[in-house]
Amino acid sequence: MNIDPEAKTSEKSHTDILEKDVGKAIRILRKSYQLSISAFSMKTGYSRVHISEVESGKRKATDELVSIIRNVFHLDSSWPFSEEQPGDPDGNKLHHEFSEQEELSSIEAVAERLIALRKELHINQKDFAKLTGISVAIIEDVVYGRRKLTLRRAQRIEDACGIGTEWLLHGDEDAKYHPCGQRMTSFLKKNPEARKIVWEMMEREND
Repeated sequence: MNIDPEAKTSEKSHTDILEKDVGKAIRILRKSYQLSISAFSMKTGYSRVHISEVESGKRKATDELVSIIRNVFHLDSSWPFSEEQPGDPDGNKLHHEFSEQEELSSIEAVAERLIALRKELHINQKDFAKLTGISVAIIEDVVYGRRKLTLRRAQRIEDACGIGTEWLLHGDEDAKYHPCGQRMTSFLKKNPEARKIVWEMMEREND
């Protein structure tokens, strides 16, 4: 079957426009929070170059990146394709600002939970890094408050250790063990019997 070259060109142009729109939405969001590319990079776990190229339309925004941004900034599933954008380039809308004390408290609390988890597992820093796939340098930076633990890295810890991101990042004790993250979701997708058991338990709870 022959494909019309003009149709292919049109489809590529449409895709390019969509990617630029997503990049623009990310830039608008970043500006609305008054974040530099470096700060935005730390929050999402993606490099500054990666974010910059997505914003300019040179690189495609993956589903993973969009999902992480939604989680980090508490955006609904319509972002970034909703007509109303969650901010403007001047940062006049949707600007969430925490005091320095609150920010410091949050970073220290995450560091304490990370140390507590490593001790609970009875492993040293090097073995913890090997287990999670996160470098020793980055773990030490988080522990000593030099950088924040991003959602992306918290998810790595969740997958490796079976410890929920909600506990790691926010201290939710109910969500610490047996998290409903990507690892469990992947397992349930492949195991219909397990899904059936979970659904039966959910239905009994609703009765």
